Amino acid sequence: MKERARTIALGLGLGAAALYLSAHAVTGRQGLMAQWDLQAQESALNAELAALRAERTALDARAARLRPESLDLDYLDEKARALLAAGGSDEIVFALDQGG
Repeated sequence: MKERARTIALGLGLGAAALYLSAHAVTGRQGLMAQWDLQAQESALNAELAALRAERTALDARAARLRPESLDLDYLDEKARALLAAGGSDEIVFALDQGG
C-alpha cells in the first residue's frame, strides 16, 4: 500500500511538472505566444521600413532635380510658383481658401 501511494504521488508530481513546463513553453517570456508577438512586430516594422525607404527614394529624386548639375528648370519653376502662389504674365492665378 505504501509503495502504491508513493508511485501515485510520483506520477502526480511528474504530471504537475510536465503541465507547468508545457504551460510555460506556451505562455512564458520566450514561449510560443511571445514568438508570435515578435513575428507580428517584425512584420509591422518591415512594412514601416518599406514605407520609409519609398519616402526616402522620393525625397532623393526631388533633391536630385534641384542639384546644380542636373537642375530641372521646369520642376524648379513649378515649385516656385506653388510656393509663392505666383503665375506668369499671361496666366491668371486664383487663391482658394483651403480652410473650409
